[in-house]
Amino acid sequence: MIEIGSIDFMPDWAKKGAGVTVGKTRPERDSSDRGVHPERKGGKGFAASRRNFPSKPFVRGAQNRFDARPAPIDAEVKVLPEPKALGTIINKLRQDFHAYKLKDLAYFLLDNPASVLLKVTIKDGTRFHQCKACGFAAENEDELVEHILAAHLGDYYESREIECEAPKGNFNCVAKCGLSGTLLGPPNMHDFNETVKETARTRYPELSEAEYRSHIEMVRDPETIEAWRQSALKRRVFVAKGAGEGAEEMTRAQAEGVFRRTILPSLKDEPKKLMISADAAAKSPSRSLQKLCRDALEAERRAPYGMCFALHGAFHHRKLNLFRVNDSRGPEFVTSVEYRPFDAEHAIAELSRIANFIAANPCQPKAVIAPDAETQKHLNWLASTGHVVAFTNGVFSPVEKFPKYGPQWQKPIAARAVELAPESAVESASEPAPVSGAVEESIVAEEKKDETAPVVVE
Repeated sequence: MIEIGSIDFMPDWAKKGAGVTVGKTRPERDSSDRGVHPERKGGKGFAASRRNFPSKPFVRGAQNRFDARPAPIDAEVKVLPEPKALGTIINKLRQDFHAYKLKDLAYFLLDNPASVLLKVTIKDGTRFHQCKACGFAAENEDELVEHILAAHLGDYYESREIECEAPKGNFNCVAKCGLSGTLLGPPNMHDFNETVKETARTRYPELSEAEYRSHIEMVRDPETIEAWRQSALKRRVFVAKGAGEGAEEMTRAQAEGVFRRTILPSLKDEPKKLMISADAAAKSPSRSLQKLCRDALEAERRAPYGMCFALHGAFHHRKLNLFRVNDSRGPEFVTSVEYRPFDAEHAIAELSRIANFIAANPCQPKAVIAPDAETQKHLNWLASTGHVVAFTNGVFSPVEKFPKYGPQWQKPIAARAVELAPESAVESASEPAPVSGAVEESIVAEEKKDETAPVVVE
């Protein structure tokens, strides 16, 4: 069995950042969890970790803009699976013969913000500016530009460190960053202001330039000035990626200037409907957008109707098999297998024995049905060809309109097998050890294949 919990749904663009990977599938929920907020249950993910929606810290000299609550946005939010994550799930389902509970897949996606897509339809005229490269969104266009420069300049320009001549002139002092201890250079150097701006923007984005300058110290001792001279023997330049040998070397300011004119406009968008991942919404500087999306995710985690509805449509579109268990209102499952009746009369004896035993004893684990390797091969063949239903919790049931699922169907084998199962099945099941002491085993994992290209739902 290919476990969905082993899949990394992090989009390619997000892997360049902190390298966060998704967690494991959440355990099966019982009715006692209903109506209980995930935070009170200790759950992980979008709702339980409010720090996913960071706010800029209060800094000295700055107005505390977070005294008031964020202004509400009149908008409708639909919770959908992120296309690449959905495509990966579909590919894994097609490589597996087990049946997955739809609600478990919905919770799996909801527990991983990068795997959730939010469709925000704004009704009150609020306008958002969005980055086409990663989905980052802000109400202020300047904030979007700052983000694109900080996050995507490196996608088009590579930095190199080259040797240069020692700076000439008499220097009585050098500026030192009071936050990091970095030597910024003498204030009378021609590129001093550019160095300060770049340091403030790239290393301390939560501070304005004026606030950052208040942390700069002037150091006059000769040892520090000489240390700066030695560090100035190398400087960093920027070169367009793929330019080859002899490419023009630019300072960061020059590279940013070219980037602003030629590339940045193509990365900006002002959509009427905002399509944004839950992960990107968490990183937006707009606290109103953060709250809007957080509330939508928390409501969906309490009852994932929207995500289940979207998954149902996507799986149906991809020709996967959707069915309910126990009755017409039972939990919904999905599998890539097409179920069909098994003609036990015209099959080999071993296959007939296994199929008849499962029909008489639904929801039994593999340890009971197939105690040896040879029998397990027959059982796996029946499951992969759709003649029995294999659930991801390790139990098997007969093919019916509403296959049986749940502990209520696990009748004691010692009492029921003699009555319902064929004689050969009872003997086979009782030979290895007393059936009452059998322990449920995991399903033998199928050979894992390389992930294929994600499928995007139209």
